[in-house]
Amino acid sequence: MKPGIIPFNRLIKDRKYGLEMDRNNHKWEYDPGERRNKHKWDSDQPGFVPLDEKNAIGKCPNTITNSPGLAERLLNEGVAYPPNMSVPDEIFNVYQGVVYRAKPTVPGKSYHGFPEKEGKGRKIALEVLAELDKRAKRDGMYPEFENWMKKYLPEGWKRLFKTRLKRRARDDEPPGF
Repeated sequence: MKPGIIPFNRLIKDRKYGLEMDRNNHKWEYDPGERRNKHKWDSDQPGFVPLDEKNAIGKCPNTITNSPGLAERLLNEGVAYPPNMSVPDEIFNVYQGVVYRAKPTVPGKSYHGFPEKEGKGRKIALEVLAELDKRAKRDGMYPEFENWMKKYLPEGWKRLFKTRLKRRARDDEPPGF
């Protein structure tokens, strides 16, 4: 099992919430936030609305907002972090090259997702970025993913790129060195 991905085949007791869940039978519900319009808008493109100079609110494209089945699939197929919790603090996924993050709304039951943008003191774990990188390649959305990363997650992009360079250098070294 890759780091950062919670296997859905074991019973886990969560340290934070004290919940015990059977990962074989558990599916997260997508909470569309029907009473909250914070992450919604009429555009079919993801984006951000500034709150102030340093903070912005991620807005989901209406193609996801109006498709709860798609949102729930992205949530349940996402990369949970941290990996050792039955109720992850965050679930990440990439869709059409855009990185999304979901936070619990009702712990142990539901999450609400939104486009991800770096903020002060908030960065995505490298193992999560590496998995999203693989998924974007697999889905044929790598150019879009690269553009999103460079524009909205530049520090994450730099860390991912440095890791790739180190891996290439290591793999190119002749045996014995």
